[in-house]
Amino acid sequence: MRETWPARLRRWLRRYGPAEVAAVGASYAGYLGASAMGAPLVGAAYAAAMIENVGFYGVMAAQAAWTAAPGRRWRSVALLLVEFGPAELFDTFLIRPAAVGLTVWLLGPALGILAGKLLADVVFYALAIATHEHLRRKGLG
Repeated sequence: MRETWPARLRRWLRRYGPAEVAAVGASYAGYLGASAMGAPLVGAAYAAAMIENVGFYGVMAAQAAWTAAPGRRWRSVALLLVEFGPAELFDTFLIRPAAVGLTVWLLGPALGILAGKLLADVVFYALAIATHEHLRRKGLG
């Protein structure tokens, strides 16, 4: 039986939602911390992107390790590299810093950090979810 779109969305929210909550807080912390140390807009935008990754992948790795069978925990964490690797490289070094920098420049830090994060997330999840679904079809995810 084919999975309905609402069921897929619920599954994706359960999978990615907790990590996104951590990522939002980490993104603000990275941007504000870098700004407080005198970083220019571009540097603070990169800091927001990098520290956001710490929050996001910390939760994703913890979930993978927690839900996997005891002998398969490292395999589950390693599959995260496959699922997110290509999307993450593109996202971290190009899309997310550009999106955060642009939206902070347009909207200021209070709204711009969140707006840039959400804009970059659209591109990131298009790639990551496509990979996740491919892994599921292969019986790996």
